[in-house]
Amino acid sequence: MATVRIFLPTYRRPRLLPRAVASLRAQTFTDWVCELHNDDPADPVPAQLVAQCADARITLVRHARNLGGTATFNQFFRATPEPFYSMLEDDNWWEPAFLQTLLDAARVHPAVTVFWANMRIWEELPDATWRDTGRLVWPATPGEAVRLMPWGQPAQICGALHSHGAALFRSRPWDNFATPAVPIAVTEPFRERCLPHPLALVPQPLANFSLTRETARSRDAAEWAETQAMLAATFFKACPWPREKIAAIWDEARAQTPPATTNLILAALADPDCRRLLRHARWRDWWVVLRGFIRRPDLYFRVRASRQTRADWWQFLAEHTAGRWQETTRS
Repeated sequence: MATVRIFLPTYRRPRLLPRAVASLRAQTFTDWVCELHNDDPADPVPAQLVAQCADARITLVRHARNLGGTATFNQFFRATPEPFYSMLEDDNWWEPAFLQTLLDAARVHPAVTVFWANMRIWEELPDATWRDTGRLVWPATPGEAVRLMPWGQPAQICGALHSHGAALFRSRPWDNFATPAVPIAVTEPFRERCLPHPLALVPQPLANFSLTRETARSRDAAEWAETQAMLAATFFKACPWPREKIAAIWDEARAQTPPATTNLILAALADPDCRRLLRHARWRDWWVVLRGFIRRPDLYFRVRASRQTRADWWQFLAEHTAGRWQETTRS
């Protein structure tokens, strides 16, 4: 049995997939097996690449039909026979020391389930070449080996800390971190509500994140508003923070560009249990909401109706977010 099972999902990325596979085969840690999942049954490139590699560690899984990103990902985040598992997305790639470094961190912190590495951000140019933006997802601190991050970070109100494509999961028999059929853009924040904390960040940039010119992410602004509102509402519904802390969150939201205060107001309007958030709203915050309502009234009606139309999403978030807060109070 190998130490790590790698899941590599791909969908119509014939130019990028070989780069991802090459980075996996270049790992200094070699005791891994890989399932390369082809989500386009008509695409012959993944099978050709696997045959060309002739690497017994890599097997092809051809989906009988297109499942989409979220359903494909949900196959991966559950217990495996191997002690660890990871996912490498077809448009990203790893540095050679990625697996070894995260496994070393996992041995030092045996009680932690999820480890992830910092990522260097690359931008795809019109001529299909790549430019290093010089930016990292997380600020790097010289000499810092592992940063343990408990539940309840401000970034988790509407987002996630970890990155799927740069993470290593410790496999446990009870694991099942599947999400509802949410848009691919929010699978990480939804899934993070399931994950036992603390999470462990390795600040060293050991993975590369691609800003591709084409994306499968939804452009439905109302759908995005729905998910942001429900993430914020379920976070604050069980949140034990004092009024001063929540006021500071409003200040941080106002400092963002564009201001994130709309998410807080929509959360309060969508869930009556979060109405206390409105104590901190200022007239400028309401003005941003009113201006948006004039432009897109349907967006706000969809957010209000989402408690019924997206009931399974709300229930998933409410249940798991409450579990994370209870976990924090016990520790």
